[in-house]
Amino acid sequence: MATARLSPGGTTPDSTLPLYQRLARTLRADIAAGVNPVGTTLPTEVELCDRHGVSRHTVREALRLLVDQGLIERRQGAGSRVIATAPPVAYVHSIRSLSELFSYTQDTRFEVAGVALVALGEADAATIRWPAETRWLRISGVRWTADRSETVCHVTVFAHARFAGLLTDVGRQAGPIHALIESRSGERVEEAIQEVSAAPMPSAAAKALNIRAGAPALRIVRRYLDASGGPMMVAVNWHPGDRFAYTIHLRRDDEPA
Repeated sequence: MATARLSPGGTTPDSTLPLYQRLARTLRADIAAGVNPVGTTLPTEVELCDRHGVSRHTVREALRLLVDQGLIERRQGAGSRVIATAPPVAYVHSIRSLSELFSYTQDTRFEVAGVALVALGEADAATIRWPAETRWLRISGVRWTADRSETVCHVTVFAHARFAGLLTDVGRQAGPIHALIESRSGERVEEAIQEVSAAPMPSAAAKALNIRAGAPALRIVRRYLDASGGPMMVAVNWHPGDRFAYTIHLRRDDEPA
């Protein structure tokens, strides 16, 4: 079977993603289409390198993502066996770096429902860690999977007021909001801080996601900081507890002798 080889550049919608993530998408699509049915093994690492024109490191990172998503299992000497055609939950997010955090917004689609310049109340001010009554641009809506088959989460983004004039068309833009801010302001996100906590799903988010208010949920807050450490934007995400998995890869540091 002829297979298109991946290339570092290009103008496809996912061309800005790291090569291993694009390979993982290709392999995931093959599994979903039945090219590699459940119970069969994927081509070897060497075969995947040759078929797609990528390095062994790229192949291994792509296979790692498929393991995280519950689609394959890997055992030494036994290859990569397909165990599912779709992740056991609607969305699995794996992160090890700032670039992987940014790619999350490219693997999904944010549908904006409302945009308003607001004065922060006490609760939002505590979340953003900025004084109450200061004005921020609030952008709310729902994030969907790329194929729009499942809702991922309810999102409220607070962008600093200095960017308000640059985001008047944010509801018509397909790219990540932080990337839009960067390209239009010339400022750069230098650091992102993420906090994950469990909490009951609030009523507004539950209504947007068409689930029960008070259901178990994960609240993920992401603060995007500039070079001075100040917040450029803050995103508050509410994920249904039964439809989201979040993985973090940790490696042992060198231990002192």
